[in-house]
Amino acid sequence: MIEKIKEILSNIEGIDGWKINEKKVESKELFFIKKELDMNRAKDVHHIMLTVYKDFQEEGKKYRGSSTTTIFPTMSDEEIEKAIRDALYAASFVKNEYYPLVEPKVEIQPVMENKLASKPLSSWMPILTDEIFIEDKYDKGWINSAELFLDKINIRILNSEGVDVVYQTYRGELEFITNWKEDGEEVELYKDILFSDYDEKLIPESVDEMLKICRDKAIAKPTPILKDIPVILSGEPVKEFFNYYYVQAAARSVYEQTSIAKLDESIQGSDVKGDKVNMALDPYLENSTASAPYDEDGLRLSRVVLYENGILKRYWGNTRFSHYLSIKPTGNIRNIVVEGGSKTLQEIKEGPYLEVKVFSDFQMDTLTGDFGGEIRLGWYCDGENVIPVTGGSISGNINEVHKEMYLSKETQKINNFSGPKSIRLLNVSVAGVE
Repeated sequence: MIEKIKEILSNIEGIDGWKINEKKVESKELFFIKKELDMNRAKDVHHIMLTVYKDFQEEGKKYRGSSTTTIFPTMSDEEIEKAIRDALYAASFVKNEYYPLVEPKVEIQPVMENKLASKPLSSWMPILTDEIFIEDKYDKGWINSAELFLDKINIRILNSEGVDVVYQTYRGELEFITNWKEDGEEVELYKDILFSDYDEKLIPESVDEMLKICRDKAIAKPTPILKDIPVILSGEPVKEFFNYYYVQAAARSVYEQTSIAKLDESIQGSDVKGDKVNMALDPYLENSTASAPYDEDGLRLSRVVLYENGILKRYWGNTRFSHYLSIKPTGNIRNIVVEGGSKTLQEIKEGPYLEVKVFSDFQMDTLTGDFGGEIRLGWYCDGENVIPVTGGSISGNINEVHKEMYLSKETQKINNFSGPKSIRLLNVSVAGVE
């Protein structure tokens, strides 16, 4: 099919470049209601995305337009040609500054080791199923429903410059709902886990943690009105918090003038009293669905250090936006690694505090630095006693907190993020419900 597309492309005039992203996916899917299997499904899908480029000049300045279309394996030659011509026509209306395509390099094709490759997908499904329910052992709490997906993905990237690279990866996903019922209202919580390799502890520990969170939510008290109290973010919100630094360091953000981060300057400002940010991007982060040897343009990826002690060392970006800034492209790397900080979890939780781990929807505005969300489950410590709380919300701005924030020495791994388990923040507003 790829050779057919290339042949048709070669016979159409006016195309100044092209890129093909091919993805073949073998998928197994299981759907459970409580512990009973409700549906077993398998599928094989073939995706082909073709991007064509059209160059033109206006007032002596060179531009490059692009348009992407989907090519289906069942399409005839005439249908493929029509789709390409329609895309070429659409590309002529896109006015982006000119940028080059990735050029090929003579190098050894990388091999991404993976335990899931040791046996067929169908052999893994019973193993993963057992791990979903092994911790479903509580009298008052249980798994309400679960959906398990496991994909084997073969990717090929080609372009008109001669790039032709392939690699294989895996993508696993478990979505499940936990319930817990005490004397009062029954509590229901949702969890989504992503993985790309086999880790026998990941699913059982995640299920057990969610059942215990569900239990605490069932007995939680309304969040009290609190002023001038340290707020500790733990778990998933920590990942979202650090996304600010990731986006601020993007070449695209700099080009579009939405970034305030400056090279060789501290993004946390001067006179930082707490921990400083040390962040890198790693295309080979273990058990991440974002790990890949190449980005979507076919550029070979390698580890990049973004921040050292809060100081921005370099921007990251794909070929297009790196070209606009006249910097060497890093490629689009989506794995973030943040070093742990100076305090243990025990030290982070000294004195009164409000720790929040589960929000209805925690959000970080990567443009303004505003963050916040409604509290679904937290723990309030008055200095001696710790009680689970729910309701109310927190809000703050990263520019008002990262001059004195403390990161835990202990780290966590959440798919494409590796970093501190908890962050202790000051100057965060807490809106209680009583």
